[in-house]
Amino acid sequence: MTRRVLCKILLVVVAAIGLFVLSGVLQAQGNSDTAFERVKAVQERHTDRLMAIEDVEGTAVGLDQNGQHQVRVFTARQGVGGIPRNLEGVPVEVVVTGRFYALAKPSVPPGQASRPPKDRTPPAAPTDLQAAAVSSSQIDLTWTANTEADLSYYNVYRSTTSAGTYGKIGSAPKGTSPNYSDIGLPSSTTYWYKVTAVDTSGNESLKCTPVSATTAAGPMPPLWCTRPVPIGVSTGHPAITAGTIGCRVKDTAGKVYALSNNHVYANENKAAKGDNVLQPGSYDGGLNPRDAIGTLYNFQPIIFSRGANNTIDAAIALSSTANLDNQTPGAGYGTPSSTTVQPFVGQLVQKYGRTTLLTTGNVYAVNATVNVGYSSGTARFVNQIMITPGTFSAGGDSGSLIVTQNGNNPVGLLFAGSSSVTIACPIDLVLTRFGVSVDGE
Repeated sequence: MTRRVLCKILLVVVAAIGLFVLSGVLQAQGNSDTAFERVKAVQERHTDRLMAIEDVEGTAVGLDQNGQHQVRVFTARQGVGGIPRNLEGVPVEVVVTGRFYALAKPSVPPGQASRPPKDRTPPAAPTDLQAAAVSSSQIDLTWTANTEADLSYYNVYRSTTSAGTYGKIGSAPKGTSPNYSDIGLPSSTTYWYKVTAVDTSGNESLKCTPVSATTAAGPMPPLWCTRPVPIGVSTGHPAITAGTIGCRVKDTAGKVYALSNNHVYANENKAAKGDNVLQPGSYDGGLNPRDAIGTLYNFQPIIFSRGANNTIDAAIALSSTANLDNQTPGAGYGTPSSTTVQPFVGQLVQKYGRTTLLTTGNVYAVNATVNVGYSSGTARFVNQIMITPGTFSAGGDSGSLIVTQNGNNPVGLLFAGSSSVTIACPIDLVLTRFGVSVDGE
């Protein structure tokens, strides 16, 4: 046998071995995909029954220690009974996670009930109203006391312009000096005030002639960011505490938006389109309208029901490249990719958020159905992503964009969790809902 013939035989053998190995890999991948779909179907068939058990908070598809697909059942406590060890031959793992909550909660001051009038004659309006700034965050108002016998208190109204809409900011009892102190204001800002008198029957005088004052210059809140603000920092509707800017997204017309959660920008369905969104959030010292970076443009309503099939907790705020950048602060992962990827169990991910900053983790389960607690009630979500470890996120990180550790490809939008897991909406569902794409690399 010549050397040439021997070489040809060896090439044929090597090629055959390569085809055999490739066939095995493809077959294994195909078997894995088939196994996942089977387990997913079993999980979905039994989820309603399982979640009807008290203290069962969700189900999902995960992997066991041998890399085999299994159904995971999440409970609020140890020792929940009635959960089978397998379903249609698929193993079941019970995981105690505690209850799941949205990771930012609204803070809305209670309203003040008015009393019905006992007569129809309003008291005289206060006179000689004066306003004076006493610091970078406080303006004191004084006026001549009303001497009517049935005077009860005064109402104070504020506006950002002389002819604008005046909103009530508080009340002052008769006889105080100064009559009213307006505190917690932004520095170097002008405000206009009107004051009315209210009698014991609830009658209110006409508003007096407005006066104005400008607060002194002062420092910005610690979490305030120079415009354009980076992604991954504090933000929120004025009525909530604080969440996180997930990323900058854009539509086909080139308009840019800040992406976050419904409960961060739309106050759990309570906000109106056009409302300002702030950076930082009000909990972190953000003030409206001084710290506005955009306005609420659209949001997916949340259905508060344990029988609902919510898929995303998301909202977008119309902004601009002058107010909003598309990368994290320097200590973060940088700029997200504009190319999204699908989640899978074991996937290595990272995020940058308002509270825990840059953290890394891995996808613990997919196709999760979970009950999530909000201030407005409990909402069930389906087709969600679960990430560990528990230190991956904390309250205030809601809205963070979750990306892969290699490539910064967007995977999900963080919105809820417990002490042991984080929950995220698949990012493709979010982007499709609003007709936008990630404005990244």
